[in-house]
Amino acid sequence: MLKNDLAIRFCEKINKFSFFQPSKKNLLILFTFCSIFTINRANSQGFPLGSFPNITFPTQIPRTPTTTSSAATNAPRRVVESGKEKIIGDSIKSVRSASNVLPTVDSGVVALRKKIFGFNIFNNSNISFETSLKIPTPKNYTLGTDDELIIDINGFSEEHYNLPITSEGFIRIPKVGNIFVSGITIEEAKKRIVDRLSKIYVGLKSYNGSAPNTTATVSLGSIRTIRVTILGEVVAPGTYSMSSLSRVMNALYLSGGPNENGTFRDVKVIRDKRLVAQVDLYDLLTTGNLRQNISLQDQDLIQVGSYKSRIEVKGQIKKPAIFENLPNESLEKIVNEYGNGFLPDAYHQILKIQRFTDKDIKLIDLNSDLLSSFYPKSGDVITIERILTDRIENAVSLNGAVFRAGRYSVSDNQTLTKLIKRAEGFKQDAFLTRISIERLQDNLLKENISVNYNDIISGKIPDVILKREDVITVYSGLELMENYTVRIQGEINLKATAPLTSAPAASGSTGVAAPPTGASIITPTGSFPYIKNMTVEDLIQKAGGLKESAATGRIEVIRRKKNIGQDDPSQITSTIGEKFNFSINNDLSINETSSKFMLEPFDEVFVRSSPNYEKQQFISVEGQVIFPGVYALERKDEKISDILKRVGGLNAQAYPKGATLVRKFKISKQEADRKRKQANDLSDNSADVSVRIDEVKEESEESIGIDLVRALDNPGTVADMLLQDGDIIRIPKEPQTVRMQGEVLYPTSTRFMVGMPFKHYISESGGFTDLSARKRSYIVYANGSVDRTRKLLGLFNVYPKVEPGSEIVVPRMNAKQVASQQLLQTITILSSSITGISTFFLLLKNIGK
Repeated sequence: MLKNDLAIRFCEKINKFSFFQPSKKNLLILFTFCSIFTINRANSQGFPLGSFPNITFPTQIPRTPTTTSSAATNAPRRVVESGKEKIIGDSIKSVRSASNVLPTVDSGVVALRKKIFGFNIFNNSNISFETSLKIPTPKNYTLGTDDELIIDINGFSEEHYNLPITSEGFIRIPKVGNIFVSGITIEEAKKRIVDRLSKIYVGLKSYNGSAPNTTATVSLGSIRTIRVTILGEVVAPGTYSMSSLSRVMNALYLSGGPNENGTFRDVKVIRDKRLVAQVDLYDLLTTGNLRQNISLQDQDLIQVGSYKSRIEVKGQIKKPAIFENLPNESLEKIVNEYGNGFLPDAYHQILKIQRFTDKDIKLIDLNSDLLSSFYPKSGDVITIERILTDRIENAVSLNGAVFRAGRYSVSDNQTLTKLIKRAEGFKQDAFLTRISIERLQDNLLKENISVNYNDIISGKIPDVILKREDVITVYSGLELMENYTVRIQGEINLKATAPLTSAPAASGSTGVAAPPTGASIITPTGSFPYIKNMTVEDLIQKAGGLKESAATGRIEVIRRKKNIGQDDPSQITSTIGEKFNFSINNDLSINETSSKFMLEPFDEVFVRSSPNYEKQQFISVEGQVIFPGVYALERKDEKISDILKRVGGLNAQAYPKGATLVRKFKISKQEADRKRKQANDLSDNSADVSVRIDEVKEESEESIGIDLVRALDNPGTVADMLLQDGDIIRIPKEPQTVRMQGEVLYPTSTRFMVGMPFKHYISESGGFTDLSARKRSYIVYANGSVDRTRKLLGLFNVYPKVEPGSEIVVPRMNAKQVASQQLLQTITILSSSITGISTFFLLLKNIGK
């Protein structure tokens, strides 16, 4: 204020000088005001004009006018900050963006930071130490410039004030005047304010023994911002803008906390060059209490130095980490308080400690009894190992035919009988006459002890005392027996849900024999577990019953040869098995006529098909007949002529010479494989012959050429073929064309002409080519039959007769035939040339004579 008054007086003096021109007077006055404004601005920043420190300090916050109102406002508390502070001091965003630099740090540093105890609390997005503005005003809160006080007067008088603290530290109350409150606590300020207000609001104090009828409350409204500098070994050092309610942890959170070299045990808070607090962050990490988490003030300095001593505890501890230890902290305190103690499977009798010496590394085995008196040194690596989880000091194993197999304590079950009782006894199939105990001897070799449990129960032998790691096995009597089965096949109604046993065993096993490979007749076969006193009817019932086609009067049972107890070589005979034939009831009922034949293990039962049982068989007649369709065969010897009588005969458009019979052929997989192998061998071994082989299929259809005219004219002859199930008789209309293909100049079809020879149709297709194998030409007739070209006297080709619907095929010569023909042509040309030359010389000789 004094500087401003001096500037005004100085400008008035300049204005009175007559030797200055008006323009110069204005420039001088403007320069004076600018200089005073710059000086005031520099002083408000806290450093002399002309100095530029590296760390930015808070700017002067704009002043807000005093407001009064008759009613209190419910506006939330806010932090007052200038525009410059809003840009520079958005601390949370700027520091969290700076923490994004962490992934670019060396991977070893990142790994080290993750192992440091407490580092993650400052870098966890789920944890926030941001200052809350909704807390009640602390009683020890120190007021300062730009704080706002809210004064509410209630009772006989009503009034409300919103009063900011000026830069000089005063609040101005209308009708009361200025009250200095800066630098004192809010409790002290309340006493001053109430004392001054009581001069105009007399009801605030008692008068002549009467109680006050008016109350005044003083609270903190908008709060100021402060600037705190954080230096030393932190992730992001710098100067941060925060609210005046902030504490030490708020500032450390903004800076990312101590880095890989920073200390957690001695964080210093310096105010006006004095040490006001030393914070041990382990108090927060272990107890959640921070006794030194003091409130910060403007221009406070937080210094995080380097750690002095660190140790690493790893292994079977609840919180393995790198801990910063103080000189007076024992290993017991570090493990129990900072590491939260041992894991349940930790072997804490001996702790392995690795320590640096002046020359090398040494190993220390520390007994757990000395944890409280052992003080680790910086750099120690303490390893807590795991107990031996694959070894139990007092366990025995019980396996096999008992109700509760497993591992048991040998301390509680010292004898075999007690152990069996604890396992709730034996199963029904337990083999008690030989129980096996596998025991580990002192020299680590295993021995076997066999015990008859019945002798222990009867008292013939003493009970067996068990030892650690004994393995007791109780075998099942069923497991020691051969897997007895019986098998049935033939005309049985085998169900998919029948309780079948596994597939037949391999050759040489004790199971029932497998069916012969390559069998063309596949019959239902079921294998079932053998049960004592099982009859054939019982087995048929298990297999699903009999089919309608079963011959119940001829049941065959084959029993294997059993020479039990007869190992004398002289007793060997040629007999392989025994055969039994008998009959059973069709309905499988139990009566006096049912069979009394009892099955034995590995019996083979065959249910034959009735010889007079036949399923329906069908054929199809297609084409030019009176009643085409599907017809059932009435007799096994029914022929083509018989069926054509049943269909009503041929119609007027029928061409009997073109009739064909399509028959389905089915072979086994083994036969198909054999034919493929034969065809491949024929192709490989025939170097001079070109063989065309069609694909061999298990099921196929083939067209058979029949002589229907002869079959109808002479029924019962060779032309009148017997029919089979699935046959198809096709009788076409009379065709009017002949087709030429193969080695002709223009393969085509042409109209059939009665009496025209083979070569006529070859001419219709342009004639033979140079590669035509003429003597191998053949015709495929409409009924599917084939006729070939023949040689007359070995010199002339006799071609087959052409009929309607025929297909003429001219094959192509192979490479050997082409070479032979070219050689013959060459010899013929040479012979002709030699003959011509000889004739020419004879003529010249005769002329000369």
